[in-house]
Amino acid sequence: MVKTHISSKGQTTIPAKFRARWKSSEVVWEDMPDGSAQVRPVPDIMSLFGSAHTAKPRDSDEKSKGRSEWAARSEKKRRSR
Repeated sequence: MVKTHISSKGQTTIPAKFRARWKSSEVVWEDMPDGSAQVRPVPDIMSLFGSAHTAKPRDSDEKSKGRSEWAARSEKKRRSR
């Protein structure tokens, strides 16, 4: 357990050991029924990227290639009308 102070502006510091472990820039505060608060990290969406493991290696340009392919298909459909 780590004790921190609340400033006159209502701010507190998240201790370094938690920031390092959480690797998140946001936290969520939950008001518990007993009057206490629970603080949890909000996962960074990019840290979840790759959590659905696949044997296929990810291409760093995958998103832009997908957009280009989609645009090419859309253009081809438009021209064929």
